[in-house]
Amino acid sequence: MQSKQLENTQLKFKKLNGQIQIDETFIKEIHKGNFKDKFDKRKTNLDPFSTNTKCCIQMAIDSNNNIYVKSTNTKRLQKQLIINNMNKQLIKENSIIISDMQPLFLLVAKQTNSILLATKTSTNPDASYQKLNKISKLQASLKETLIHYHGLGFTNIQNYLNLWKWKYQHKGLTPNQQSTVLYFNV
Repeated sequence: MQSKQLENTQLKFKKLNGQIQIDETFIKEIHKGNFKDKFDKRKTNLDPFSTNTKCCIQMAIDSNNNIYVKSTNTKRLQKQLIINNMNKQLIKENSIIISDMQPLFLLVAKQTNSILLATKTSTNPDASYQKLNKISKLQASLKETLIHYHGLGFTNIQNYLNLWKWKYQHKGLTPNQQSTVLYFNV
């Protein structure tokens, strides 16, 4: 029941416009319990529950705090997934897209007739990502939230992302007010 409610909240998405910050982040897969095989190639030595299998997540936020979060369920950004996900249905034309030097976002800018401002990498990561501070805070918040879920499989990752997005957008409300908003939005 809860996943159906989350899917319905995702359908009421507003287009991103104005200054849009786009970036990708990677999240490790976490299993419940220990592995059966002690020498599993995917197992990491530091955390008995996590593996070195990662999932790429596309994130975008605009000047009106509209958030877009989508899991690619792959280990890296793929050209076809970005072209299908970030198009004219998601981004309004003539927007300003701020991103790192990822060449795939140039295709997004061309598709939507937008301007791409790419941050240049330098030896100081704080200076190079200064224009992407909003999306960096979002990524930190997402990773903090997902750490608390033990058993984070990639089959249901989009439900976790939708729940995080909804909680992030309604974080100033009490739990009773949040349930009221969720009830009336569905």
